[in-house]
Amino acid sequence: MKLSAHLGFQFNEVPFLERFELAAQAGYQGVEFPAPYGHDPAILKKLLDQNGLQLVQISAPMGTAAAGEKGIAAFPERRQEFLDGLKLARDTSLTLGCPRIHVMAGIVTTVRGASLHTYLENIQAAVALFAADGIRTLVEVFSPQEVPGYYLSSFELAEMVFAAIADDHLEFLFDTYHAAALAPDPVALLKHWLPRTGHVQISDFPGRHEPGTGTLPFPEIFAELAARGYDHWIGCEYRPIGDTLSGLKYLAPYLHPACTS
Repeated sequence: MKLSAHLGFQFNEVPFLERFELAAQAGYQGVEFPAPYGHDPAILKKLLDQNGLQLVQISAPMGTAAAGEKGIAAFPERRQEFLDGLKLARDTSLTLGCPRIHVMAGIVTTVRGASLHTYLENIQAAVALFAADGIRTLVEVFSPQEVPGYYLSSFELAEMVFAAIADDHLEFLFDTYHAAALAPDPVALLKHWLPRTGHVQISDFPGRHEPGTGTLPFPEIFAELAARGYDHWIGCEYRPIGDTLSGLKYLAPYLHPACTS
């Protein structure tokens, strides 16, 4: 399997720019993180190249992080800001050699309503812009337990999105934690979504910690991915119970041999 370190969750023991080297030393060959925009792209590219790492996915600009925003794709009054962000995401992705961009819908509040029409229009715009450069667009369902108010918070709504936008450049980001929070049988849900899935993220349920610390049947999940020929990256988007390296004992059989040396 191709495991990717999520540098927003893992190796938080050190400053962000130092996490690339630690991820490579631990045996990862891919990394992901949502917001590269506060860093010099040239520095990020150098860190990726020096450590032999592939950047596997980023997010389009998500709004104001300090205000807790997680995307603006569903908000009609911010459409121009959204479209400008798509161009920045595309340029950053091309500079860093990143093949996938996650477009987040946003958190709905009592003072900010969301529009399905706007959301579909914006996702279609992202797909069209990114596809011209061979970049795939990702969308993900967030469970209300983890992200209260997130607009794309059900697999039923996700089905509507894919029914409305029939384009191979639109892919699903399947997160095991959110699936377990929303469905009684997350493995069956994975089987259903896998043909449209371009990226998988893993964490156990409950707790969102390392695979192997909760109730999810990860040997079955990994076997299903292998049996169905899934060859994309699997992101480790979990909160380590302790330090990151100690928690990697759960994933050691799947990492590059450097992890166990």
